Amino acid sequence: MQRHSRHGRARHVLSVVLTAATGLVAAAGTSGAAAPQPTRAARHGGLTTIRLVYDWPGIDFEAVPITAGDARGYYQKLGVKVDIVIPPTTSTTVKMLAVGKGDIGFDTTTDVVFAQAEGIDVKSIANYSQDNNWGLVAPPGRRIDLKRLKGASIGIFTDSWTQAMMPYVLRAAGLSAGEISTPIFTSDDIAPLLAGKIDFATNTLNYAIAEVMGATGRRPTTLLATNFGAPNVPIWVFTAMSSWLKSHGSEARAFIAATRKAFAWSIAHPAAAVKDFVAAYPKNGSSEQYNLNGWRATIPVLGATGTLLRQRASQWTEVARALRAVKLLGKVLPASSYFTNAYL
Repeated sequence: MQRHSRHGRARHVLSVVLTAATGLVAAAGTSGAAAPQPTRAARHGGLTTIRLVYDWPGIDFEAVPITAGDARGYYQKLGVKVDIVIPPTTSTTVKMLAVGKGDIGFDTTTDVVFAQAEGIDVKSIANYSQDNNWGLVAPPGRRIDLKRLKGASIGIFTDSWTQAMMPYVLRAAGLSAGEISTPIFTSDDIAPLLAGKIDFATNTLNYAIAEVMGATGRRPTTLLATNFGAPNVPIWVFTAMSSWLKSHGSEARAFIAATRKAFAWSIAHPAAAVKDFVAAYPKNGSSEQYNLNGWRATIPVLGATGTLLRQRASQWTEVARALRAVKLLGKVLPASSYFTNAYL
């Protein structure tokens, strides 16, 4: 999902796999039949390797629980090793799973719904977050008034979440798409915002806070989408193809069990968890303080410890209905088409 102010590319000294775009074009036209999957997951040193396809062509602080889980041995204790696969673009995570170039994906709820609409049988197997923290962003101290958005320039990305949320902005402001300017950015819309090149940015709160605090020492002004009618549903989830899950259910369970422990530990020890991330990705492109600010701003949307990673049928119904309400989706499928809690 292309939604954040993210910086640079990185190399994991332990387990990053950089994946080129070769062969992904065919996946874009898949009709739902997955490419042949390997009969067994790869094994290294007695551990089964799980390829986790990231949602961004570079690494950032949302990978903190995974790297902390690796550093603390949570995955190894359950017999798995996680290799983070960096995709070539922000729109290829599901496609890579569909053609067997990854096992588990880190993606968005909207991408799952759109994939199912196209006949790609990918399912969410666990929530990453529990809330919708996307919204409009302004420099510190500047007020955001929806009634005065006419003629404003609002930085956007081309991902599915932005497409789903922007109609709620326009509806609340009483505007048509032609009454605002929406310059498109590919990696960072916060720096242009702080430089005065655009009036507002769109972003999730954790990334906006991390960058604005790093540049100004102050928190940005934000107006979350939930304040103007958008559903309060999770943005990020872990996903897998149904065909892969049928053959690798034990690996999926091990991944989720270890990840839940890693989340709980990283929430309780944010500074130490970020140090694990920086040790794993020393060339992540951002300062340790930026990553710590970002991870701390991510923690509030992860939910209570007792509900970490758990999904609700209602969240998927809300996501699909929201997409249909803004005319981005034709048919709402049963919630069970989008998710399963069977591996929690």
